[in-house]
Amino acid sequence: MDTYTLVVRETSTHEGVDVDVIGEDGLIETTTQLTYSDYNVAPERDDDRPDRIEEEFTVDASSIDLQLERDGRTFAFQAIADGEVAARIEVADSDWDLRD
Repeated sequence: MDTYTLVVRETSTHEGVDVDVIGEDGLIETTTQLTYSDYNVAPERDDDRPDRIEEEFTVDASSIDLQLERDGRTFAFQAIADGEVAARIEVADSDWDLRD
């Protein structure tokens, strides 16, 4: 069994979100990025970035992938281990002050 951390954080340019799965050794196992404009939203705040969100999970898997879902006004970021959801972080537009 290996322990990983799903990490979700806003990019330094405030234009989107970086999503990583980091292994116990601190190395990035898989990563992806989304741009807010692809979802017709933008941050409605000053230069402050929201705090990064982390969720640790332990699995025995041969592959780990990332999946993004958008449901209404919520992003859901999932770590998929061998085809099964191993970790999930949801961020509502209101949580990060995003607007249409």
